[in-house]
Amino acid sequence: MSRGRGVIGRHEELAAVGALLGKPVPIVVRGPRGVGKTALLDEVASGCRDRGIRTITVELTSDESWDLFGAQAVLKALRAGFSDIGGSRPATALATVNQLCTPATYDSPASRVRLLHQLQRLFDSLHGPTPAVVLLDDADAAPATVITTASVALRAGCTVVVACDDEGVALELTAFGEAAGQVVELGPLGDQRVGELVAAATRHQSDPAVTPAIQAALGSLAGNPGAVLALCGLLMSQGRLTPLGGALCLADPDAPIALPAGHWLVRLVERTHAFGLRLLALIADSEWFGMDDLAVFAAAVDAELGACGRAVDEFTAVGALRCTPDGVLTLACPALGAAAIDAVGADRLRALHLAFAQHLVLRDPSVGHMLLPLADQLAAAGSVDVGDIDAATLLERAARRILPVNPPLAARWRRAALAHCAAADRARLLDDLLRELVRIGRYDWLGEVLAEAGGTCGEAAPDATHPAAYDALTATTKVTAASGTPTAGAKGATTSGTLTADTTTATTPGTLTAAVCLAALHRGTALPAGVGGVPAASVVDRWFGGNKPFGAEELAYALAPLGGTHAPPAAPQPDGWFDPIGMFKAVLGPAYGAPERGPLVLYRRIVDGYRRGQWDDALSDARTLVATYPAATPVHELARLLAAEMCRRRDELDLAESWLDEPDRRGAFPTVRSWVEMGLLEHRGQVDAALACGRRACRTAVRAAEAGDTAGLQLLIIRHAFLATACGGGEGLVEIQEAARAWRGHCDRPEPGVTELLMTAMVQNSFPAASAAAAALRGRGHRTELATACLIAARTADDTRPWLGTADEIAEQLGDTRLRTYIKTLARTRGVTLPRRTTSSRAGAEVEARIIELILQGMTNRQIAAAIRFSEKSVERHLTRLFAKTGCRSRLDLVAAYERGMLACT
Repeated sequence: MSRGRGVIGRHEELAAVGALLGKPVPIVVRGPRGVGKTALLDEVASGCRDRGIRTITVELTSDESWDLFGAQAVLKALRAGFSDIGGSRPATALATVNQLCTPATYDSPASRVRLLHQLQRLFDSLHGPTPAVVLLDDADAAPATVITTASVALRAGCTVVVACDDEGVALELTAFGEAAGQVVELGPLGDQRVGELVAAATRHQSDPAVTPAIQAALGSLAGNPGAVLALCGLLMSQGRLTPLGGALCLADPDAPIALPAGHWLVRLVERTHAFGLRLLALIADSEWFGMDDLAVFAAAVDAELGACGRAVDEFTAVGALRCTPDGVLTLACPALGAAAIDAVGADRLRALHLAFAQHLVLRDPSVGHMLLPLADQLAAAGSVDVGDIDAATLLERAARRILPVNPPLAARWRRAALAHCAAADRARLLDDLLRELVRIGRYDWLGEVLAEAGGTCGEAAPDATHPAAYDALTATTKVTAASGTPTAGAKGATTSGTLTADTTTATTPGTLTAAVCLAALHRGTALPAGVGGVPAASVVDRWFGGNKPFGAEELAYALAPLGGTHAPPAAPQPDGWFDPIGMFKAVLGPAYGAPERGPLVLYRRIVDGYRRGQWDDALSDARTLVATYPAATPVHELARLLAAEMCRRRDELDLAESWLDEPDRRGAFPTVRSWVEMGLLEHRGQVDAALACGRRACRTAVRAAEAGDTAGLQLLIIRHAFLATACGGGEGLVEIQEAARAWRGHCDRPEPGVTELLMTAMVQNSFPAASAAAAALRGRGHRTELATACLIAARTADDTRPWLGTADEIAEQLGDTRLRTYIKTLARTRGVTLPRRTTSSRAGAEVEARIIELILQGMTNRQIAAAIRFSEKSVERHLTRLFAKTGCRSRLDLVAAYERGMLACT
């Protein structure tokens, strides 16, 4: 069979079908809906045409129920598939069948037998002396008709291939007569194949994070090609899948991913039960939902309990729901839950949560064990009127109970309580909630809470930092703080002033502004007009408007209302890397919780990924940062610079320059930019220009270090010194040593750091210093910097081979082609043979087969390299080896030889 581009990951199944073509046997292609049965049949038809085998594809439907033999569908397929049957034997048989195929024919047993006989003659005339193949798609639409049609075609000597998911149809067909039938099962695609499918569907090589995100959203449908393609199409139309930095990346990966409204599973749920989508939406939007809750749900939607139970069974059978042994229901496909929520709509869903809560109260007025489920439903209902339910008290009680085991859920319930609490308690609850959200690191909720609180104060503010909401908040808290009226709800309540364990505190305007600004920095959203005039707002305005990083002292002063210290934190930039999360932690101490999502988290992962040698992940995070948070900030600048450096070292100059030039060059970190530009100049062979750039950058960096900014200084020092000693004959070492002294002056460690050790090794040709630096970097897991340290050690060591071997191993894992080239040159100069790290012949053959499969999909060498996590140079070497083995001169010849079985790659 031909290995075409239309089917991915189904080559074994195609081979199984291809081995039986031309024989009068039934072949059943079985698998669940969306698994790719139709695509496989299309590929079989294409392969048959290549081999000169006559083939028709019959699509049987249940539209014409009177046509029990499917003759109309056969006639339609023949007319569409052949234009040369006029005057031939098939044309005569076709005309006879066409004349007999009427509803009246089926009224008489004799006429039915005659129709069957003529239908068999039609199939017989189809193949004549050559084989013929009949493909029957979507057999489940008319199983009885399919069995009859297939039986007639088999008696005529045709090969019959049937696509279905009905086990009964498969058993009956494969037991036909004496023919040895075969069932070809189509299972879910593996992770690797899903990635290829995404690339083929989008015509772009996908970012490494895209396929896992799609699979996580699909859950039980993760390997279903139809579902994968449906999600890809929807995400592309929404603009969430976007090309950036050489790959297709997913913007806003934390947002829900929903199945399209027209997907067969969504339609099935909607068609099967009137309440089906509401049931799935409620389950998806609840912390927990069990079988015991079905009675409450039935009452809330005015449905029969038995019907609800049957719905759960049916949805579980099709893979929409999962039921744990203790009766908890969850969505097996999260994307289906998101689609159900979209279909129901926010307002109807909140009303459904409220109706559920009201029925819970009616069933158990004393609440008791129902407290937590009730709180969950009330929180999901939002700020709608809950009638006689004391929602604020219930939610606060539930939050106190759940706090020790689930602080985020407790915060969610307290957030809901804020919408229902009395005016006298609002300031206290808001202040507690703001501080709790900061402590658990939920800055995405922090901005939303501020907007919602503004709404409770008399202003509807959907934007998390809307000026109206901010003004309403500050005005209300000023009145509350000045009134001197004790607020209820806390033991020993007094007028606001200081937050203690026994007092109630009204939220001050300074606290609110600090909270608004903290949320803006962590969410990547600039402040709106009207919020300003305080230190915290000034920090945020410069972060977004001027692309300038904040310092430790001004951050401590800005966040003082939230408990920040005025003393500058120790080591705000460890190892010279700008670390905003570390600064927040140092300023706020235990009151600050590190976020789990957002631009600052992505930036920290980019830096860690770069230093630890996890460059694929670091580049993926850089794409996500730029695609999800478009506002230019200092962390965007650093992310782009690191992405440019990684692409440059992978010999992808075009991508490196695109990262460096977009979107502006205001230069929040000029020292880091100079470090990257030095590398680009050296890469282009402009060594003198690179050294001159380094000298200028060192002078500027020294002045910046005197002002307290050492970000990137250690990178510049090492690169400049390495280049000066390797290519420049030591030129510029004076400036480098001055920069190193400036760096040393800002370190509070008594012992020499890695930068100093490496400088000592290069300037004094000291192997002990280089070895000590390498040991320190190895212990920290900083493999990118370790490769440089190993090279410096190799230049000073008596035994060069192990150091060059380690550096070469790291460079290969990074895909750093420039470094590998330098290492091989140095090894030849020193007369050293590098350790060989060759894969087994079997592994090499698998790589070659994989490369050819990706060529079949139309991928370039660069896209293939990204798909198999090799460097582009490695892909080129494999292709060169294949050309040498086969005598092929082009990729097209290579594919043709592979399809003819001339290559032993599998």
